[in-house]
Amino acid sequence: MSYGRKITLHLVEGKAGGIIRGQLGNWVGLVTKAPRTKLMDLATDDAVKRPDIYILIGPDPEDIVTDRVYIGESENVFNRLKQHERDNDKAFFEGIAVITSADANLTKGHILYLESRLIQIAHDTKRASVHNGTNPDLPSLPPADRDEMEVFLEHLQILLPVLGFNFILPRP
Repeated sequence: MSYGRKITLHLVEGKAGGIIRGQLGNWVGLVTKAPRTKLMDLATDDAVKRPDIYILIGPDPEDIVTDRVYIGESENVFNRLKQHERDNDKAFFEGIAVITSADANLTKGHILYLESRLIQIAHDTKRASVHNGTNPDLPSLPPADRDEMEVFLEHLQILLPVLGFNFILPRP
């Protein structure tokens, strides 16, 4: 039996087009979406100053009907995003998604696992061109942690498209 899902979207600035936080009911994951123009507004958000996964998205300059994505991880995502903002190789990105857990329980191993799987999913779905130069191997996790991260990914496959990150949708 399939059940509906509750999604909470918090318009941080009280208006569309700004920073949005998304969560699924009964899930500790948290996705913060922001346009590139609001990058500096994330400076006060503690969730983007710890180890997290992030996605850069924008139009593919080589194919205007396709998005280009870059998926990364960092110990301090905000500092890494500032580096990407100055990087001409990442000039394509118009939007950002930062993926974390509301309870700060994602370990470095979890983050590396999620990054690797998201890159793999992006390649498999072929809904966007993947700008990553590498496809990192899956880190070794205990079976219980691996299963937990796969459930985390299932939740991301529901929430990210709602926030406009369609590259994660499976092909029909």
